[in-house]
Amino acid sequence: MEAMPGPKFKENTEGKSWFSRNSQKIVLSLIVILLAVGAYYFYKNYQQRQELLKPAIEGTEELSPSPTASPAEIAISSPSPTPTPQPTVQGAQQAQPAAPTVISAPAAREEDSNVVVTAVKGNGVTHLARQALKEYLKDKSDLAGQLRAEQKIYIEDYLQKHVTHPPVLKVGSEISFSDSLINDAINQSQKLTDKQINNLHKYVLLVPSLQTP
Repeated sequence: MEAMPGPKFKENTEGKSWFSRNSQKIVLSLIVILLAVGAYYFYKNYQQRQELLKPAIEGTEELSPSPTASPAEIAISSPSPTPTPQPTVQGAQQAQPAAPTVISAPAAREEDSNVVVTAVKGNGVTHLARQALKEYLKDKSDLAGQLRAEQKIYIEDYLQKHVTHPPVLKVGSEISFSDSLINDAINQSQKLTDKQINNLHKYVLLVPSLQTP
């Protein structure tokens, strides 16, 4: 005997508002919109962070020359750099340049085919090399007259590189420059090309004592 089919109840939607009938669709639509807005703002923030980090990631900072390179070495191995124009402020008085620091000359003496130089306050090895060359040329006026200021810059740089000296100079420290080392430096300076001389000229301007005959 077949079972009698049970009663079927039809959902009564009569009397319900449009919002009640479509509430699920509305909620789902709102969720989709909120997700889309959140994704958009996340992407914008990500782009901003990338822009901020771009200089660090790409390494846009300029590299400075090696601090161990000496002025003469840079001048001889590199073309003369183009000076960077300095900004001027209209209507404002330009600042006066600071007075150069006066450094006492070290004491030098001839001793057994060497020039021995004693450091005073504020001296570095280059100051002692400069004074050693001056002492060596003291009674060699003909040779001194042949050397240009740019060549003297090269010579003192050559001497400070090749002489044995303490790591830190103190007042009273002595450095001995042999006559043969000074001669070698002079001979090398006389082989400089015109281009190398021109590159060394800017360093002459930093040493007023070399600009006077």
